[in-house]
Amino acid sequence: MSQTVAEKSAVKAVLIDTTRCIGCRSCQVTCKQWNDLRAEKTELPRSGLGLQNPAKLSANTFVVVTYKEIPDAQAPGGLRYISTKRQCMHCDEPACASACPVTALEKTASGAVVYTGDKCLGCRYCMWACPFGVPTAEWDSLAPKIKKCTLCADRVTEPAPLERNGQKLTDEERGRFRAAQAIPACVKQCPANALHFGDREAMVAEARARIAKHPARYVDHIYGEKEAGGTSTLYLTAVPFEKLGLPKVGNESYPARSVPALSAVPAAVVGVGAALGATYALHRRRAEVARVEPTREPSPRPSDHHVEFEPVPSRFWTRINVLLAALMAVAGLSFVARFALGLGATTNLSNTYAWGLWIVFDLMWIAAAAGAFVTAGIIYVFRREDLYSIGRSAVLMGLLSYSFVAVTLAADLGLPWHFYQLALQAPKHSAMFEVAWCVALYCTILVLEFVPVPLERLGLRRAADAWAKWAPVYVVVALTLFVWLMSRSVAYAGAALAVFSLMAYAFRPRPGEKAVPIMLAIAAVTFSTMHQSSLGSLFLLMPDKLAAAWWSPVIPIQFFLSAVSAGVALVILMQMWVARAYHRRLNAEQLASLGKIAFWALAVCEVVRFADLAARGQLGLAFTGPKAGLFAIEVVALGLLPLAMLASSKVRETPKLLGLASSLVVGGVLLNRANVVLFSMNLKGPIPQNDPAGYFPTLVEWGISVGLIAATIFLFGLAVRYLPILPKEETASRH
Repeated sequence: MSQTVAEKSAVKAVLIDTTRCIGCRSCQVTCKQWNDLRAEKTELPRSGLGLQNPAKLSANTFVVVTYKEIPDAQAPGGLRYISTKRQCMHCDEPACASACPVTALEKTASGAVVYTGDKCLGCRYCMWACPFGVPTAEWDSLAPKIKKCTLCADRVTEPAPLERNGQKLTDEERGRFRAAQAIPACVKQCPANALHFGDREAMVAEARARIAKHPARYVDHIYGEKEAGGTSTLYLTAVPFEKLGLPKVGNESYPARSVPALSAVPAAVVGVGAALGATYALHRRRAEVARVEPTREPSPRPSDHHVEFEPVPSRFWTRINVLLAALMAVAGLSFVARFALGLGATTNLSNTYAWGLWIVFDLMWIAAAAGAFVTAGIIYVFRREDLYSIGRSAVLMGLLSYSFVAVTLAADLGLPWHFYQLALQAPKHSAMFEVAWCVALYCTILVLEFVPVPLERLGLRRAADAWAKWAPVYVVVALTLFVWLMSRSVAYAGAALAVFSLMAYAFRPRPGEKAVPIMLAIAAVTFSTMHQSSLGSLFLLMPDKLAAAWWSPVIPIQFFLSAVSAGVALVILMQMWVARAYHRRLNAEQLASLGKIAFWALAVCEVVRFADLAARGQLGLAFTGPKAGLFAIEVVALGLLPLAMLASSKVRETPKLLGLASSLVVGGVLLNRANVVLFSMNLKGPIPQNDPAGYFPTLVEWGISVGLIAATIFLFGLAVRYLPILPKEETASRH
């Protein structure tokens, strides 16, 4: 993402010299006038704010002049009073623009980071990605957009007129016009010459010249020259910058932390898909050899692939289902209220907590729903046909879960009707863009995986044959499209097309052979590997906010591994719940096999977690820092304890103990997601980042979340009653 010399020379910047600022706030007032912003309600200043008002940035305030009283024995009264203009830093490599999935925020050639509301989804990822607390949202609007300083890009890029009053202007006159008018409104208005605007290189040179001329007046550093990779807002001051509230952000650009992970996605899709195909081919070959070698020892796992499924008729309107229906009605009313009254009126989200319960809920649900892709991979790629009977229920739960995640996102997004922009825009390195497309395509795979169930129920044999024929073709198209969207590279897309087409051809059913949905299974595992890990990539842009025990450069890997653990554990719990709810026998052998898989998945997850902490020197701090309690519960009580339990074959073969261990695993992963989004976050709010808001979900937020969980259980039960989801009772092993 580095700029060329020519590009850098065209970048503009504003130099803010705090030693010259008189605190008149003319810049603040002029900004409101030029951008047609409403006035803020005057508040009694908090202790320590002095004359500062408004207190912080908002959708109606793009500039705040802060006031600081700095102890100084040389100053009159022993105090030095410093006013500082705070605004968007206009980073050279802005985290907000890197986060945006639809390029609603973009870095322009002039250096300004601008916003286009007609593209925006209202995901508010930019608000958390920004290390300076700049973007804010219009919480009082039914269609809340993001608001921020644009460095008056409309003024800066405005061409000088060719004539005035009918007289053609000379080049010199047009140059004077641009020098006087093609600058930010705040700079033009400043009466103390505290603001200076021009080419960034010239502003840096000017700042260095001032430091050299008056070394006793300035700290020998230009804030913004290298901070966060460099910015187009530069500061000079006489006191340490942190005393003015300017955060320590390091010199590395924030997108540099996420770009490597996202750049690896196209190659990873092809590589993971090819590895899965090779694994399936190896296991299929072994099975073929076993069939033609009569002396070969039989497989220790009995084949259950040809198990028959059946609906499970039972009384529908039980007390539980009545309660679930009531909760669904509450969710429906809450959903209507959210759009009728707006996000600001129905949630407790704010410029501090731009994300809340719904994002926690989505991350939890997606992690728990990983059982769908895990079982698909185990059953088909690794040919564990003894687990075939659990496949349909796992896929159904995954399909319902992902469908309702989409409903939650529709409620959470400020401008969900702009979803089509995901197909029109091409952001370079947005984790949100990758997750959006990956989840959308994975949902279509889940639908195709589930389609044979209703077709079987309706007896549509020809439709089932068409599904078997065309599903692999769709997989090739979907995976190739995804690689193209992530890379915009003909070479990568061509490689994906070649690899997946070759597999679809090689794995086609032979004459007389029953079709196996191996390509759907490969697509399910590949897409899920990408989006489960990229959900972790979302937080790579937040090293300043997420506690070090959770933030890690390998958090994408940790998210994927923990999702596998949670997915397997939830499948175990789901089988136990189905057996109890429908008075069916438990297949203890299947559960024990799943318990062993859960053990190895959790073991790998915990090893990676602790190895990462040790490598970063955070292991001791994780157990002693301010979040030590949360960390200990997550990794000890809900990680190491169930790991020790699952290591015992006796525990795995005892349903009650296996259920307890699985519950702990699921609880640990759910707590991890809650910790990452809320509990281990150090959120400071918008500039000047000294008055963060609190957060607790409203009834509307709870209503939608709980109601969708109820809808998942309700619809799962409905499907079990009328569709062949569960195996016939006589095929199940006795408990």
